[in-house]
Amino acid sequence: MLIVEDDPESSRALEWVLELGGYAPVAVPNGRKALEYLRNPHAAKLVILDLHLPDIPGDALYALVRLEPALQELPVIVYTGLHEIPRMPGVFATLLKGVPPSTLLRVVDDAFGRRAAKH
Repeated sequence: MLIVEDDPESSRALEWVLELGGYAPVAVPNGRKALEYLRNPHAAKLVILDLHLPDIPGDALYALVRLEPALQELPVIVYTGLHEIPRMPGVFATLLKGVPPSTLLRVVDDAFGRRAAKH
């Protein structure tokens, strides 16, 4: 699982929650590093994407990811503080920053088809 988030505190909080949920996320701070990582054929089975990145807007990164044949079916969860979300067909889910950890884990579990009991 890849987290694309430029804010170190938000990135670490996401990593922590996902690790508690049994996942092993990798975080990168920008779109360039995300593309490099995703071009590895066994890199990620899901992406959590911030829309406000330092080098490329998240929606533009999403469009680039969808152009890669091997990544067209990759589930993407948008995780953003923006209240106006650009149209991004095919996104698995959109979450506003600050959602409860249980909500984040439920959406990630759904994206993986995992129905784990979370308390």
